[in-house]
Amino acid sequence: MKNNLSAQFDSLNKEIVFSINNKNYARATLLDQARQEMLHDLASSDIRDLDPEFFSILEQSALETSKMIDIVEHDMKRISQETGRTVRAHQGYGRNY
Repeated sequence: MKNNLSAQFDSLNKEIVFSINNKNYARATLLDQARQEMLHDLASSDIRDLDPEFFSILEQSALETSKMIDIVEHDMKRISQETGRTVRAHQGYGRNY
């Protein structure tokens, strides 16, 4: 069971990274919710039941999550700038007619 939990958590992390890299943010959000539920369940269980590998995976997950947040924030900023330019272009076009 211990290794199974580590494998499940690691699999969720990899799927989240894959989803964000493919700009599938809705899927990444659903997977992250599942990961959060798993962590919540673990927090209410006996921590001695966890294998040491899980904590290593958890630490790696935190690093990857930080990187993914940076990527998403960059994408959101770029999209916002592009949208602003498009809106201003439409407003300018509308004034000419």
